[in-house]
Amino acid sequence: MGFTLQAVGPFLHWMTLGVLCVFPVLAGYVIYKLGSLPGSIARSRGHPRADAINICGWMGIITIVLWPVAMVWAQRPACRHHSHGGDAHHELDQLFVLQCMTRRACSEQR
Repeated sequence: MGFTLQAVGPFLHWMTLGVLCVFPVLAGYVIYKLGSLPGSIARSRGHPRADAINICGWMGIITIVLWPVAMVWAQRPACRHHSHGGDAHHELDQLFVLQCMTRRACSEQR
């Protein structure tokens, strides 16, 4: 008088088939959300390098190492005061300050 799974067998087969069909779709959705998470955080925070963070996030899904880097990069505040060749007035102001400092240093040595 032992309990057997013969009566439950067809249900278990269908349940296994359902799990095998749902699991890959669910895993794909989780991978998609994790890959796009750093880029969406950066875009919502108005980060100027949001596209680069998005690419880093997707490459991080493949390499595992870059994804935490992308998350930290997306959370860091953007440095907007640095210019990389785009703001000529800012560079001229820095050059003027540097010239004034060198003139002052030369006049103090005399």
